[in-house]
Amino acid sequence: MTLERGQCSVNKLVAARSHRVADPSRIFQVGGFLPYGFGGVIAGAATCFYAFVGFDSIATSGEEAKNPSFSIPMATVFSMGIVTLGYVLVSSALTLLVPYYDINPNAALPEAFSHVGMHWVKYVVSLGAICGMTTTLFGSLFSLPRCMYAMAVDGLLFSFLGNVNSKTQLPLTNLVISGLFSATIALLFDLEKLVEFMSIGTLLAYTIVSASVIILRYRPTFETTATKPVSTPASEVSSTASELTTPASEIVNLTGTLRVQYSWLGPLFGSCEPGTVVTAAVFIYTVFSCALCILFQVSTKDLKDGIWWTVILACFFILIMGGCLLVIMAHHPNTSGLRFKVPMVPFIPALSILCNIEFMVHLNILTWLRFFIWMIIGMLVYFLYGIHHSKEGDISSSYSILMTSSEAVKEKWGATTKTNIKGVLTRRKSSSGDRNAIIDEEESTE
Repeated sequence: MTLERGQCSVNKLVAARSHRVADPSRIFQVGGFLPYGFGGVIAGAATCFYAFVGFDSIATSGEEAKNPSFSIPMATVFSMGIVTLGYVLVSSALTLLVPYYDINPNAALPEAFSHVGMHWVKYVVSLGAICGMTTTLFGSLFSLPRCMYAMAVDGLLFSFLGNVNSKTQLPLTNLVISGLFSATIALLFDLEKLVEFMSIGTLLAYTIVSASVIILRYRPTFETTATKPVSTPASEVSSTASELTTPASEIVNLTGTLRVQYSWLGPLFGSCEPGTVVTAAVFIYTVFSCALCILFQVSTKDLKDGIWWTVILACFFILIMGGCLLVIMAHHPNTSGLRFKVPMVPFIPALSILCNIEFMVHLNILTWLRFFIWMIIGMLVYFLYGIHHSKEGDISSSYSILMTSSEAVKEKWGATTKTNIKGVLTRRKSSSGDRNAIIDEEESTE
């Protein structure tokens, strides 16, 4: 029943309206409009959230993109829009073919076409479904080895997972292990359990990303300029003077500090390091969002009946969450740097955190149990191995190097190995100073 609700919740609005016109008596017999209520829609959306997984494969291709700051956000937006439109159209067609309570959860579209007498279409749809599953497998094998490779290069996973084959320029060992491990999990677990497990992992990842957007937006940075022209003694003097007087550098220095109009918060947060108050506020907001969503889940009937203690508790949680957003807004954000930025920070990321947690609390308790088991395994790997081999503070780490566009074009995938990293560092150190521009070999010969 849960899987059926999960597959049908996306299209209940369209289905209920069309079926009410077609056969009102039958609809009212099974619950009418929104038969499972708003909670059923949320539970179904939480189960179906796996439809929006896979965009990590775009982000993991950042090393291969010529202009990742532009291409990755645009690719994510366009692909998410296409996927959403496709799911809405297919769900609408499905619920217009058959009532939602007659949908077969094991073969929804083929049985729907068979139900209306179009038996030949179900074979075409089944063939397309097989091709779609194959594409999904290839997509997963595209992103997962890259994630494991990046973690292995940083020292968080075992180093042999970061070995790149010299002939294929691919981490073959990593690819084989991740493929066999994924196939074993698919063989042992039921489809419904896999869907819910994938949904809770995706929701947690998106919650962490939303929190990170707020934290990074209010974290101070002291890199005022990205590139500078080739210096001469006169230009160095003028550039130094302009750095000290430009308004941009002052704005960067104010990032993470209190605004003037919120100076009355100075006795509380004035002595804190820039950015630390925002980080603490995001953490408190997330904790109270979890408490509010759990309260809505376990005390829905009491809230509807107006039980005083549930109402007061919900209002207290909402008040604390609003206070956290006020504290975040009281600080100066970082207004320079990225070409693409999330608008209306911190409101949109905060709403995303709340919605994701609300979806997560509607999942099965067994899904949470499996999730905690995997989290414990991951924590053991990190604290027993990763934390002792991490290269976060090493200057030779591949992710501490911001490659120029020309360097990114020249390098192959997986080329950020120790040899190539050493070459990049050598070229940069051979410049006539730390702040000189990086000149390509081709440009210098010209």
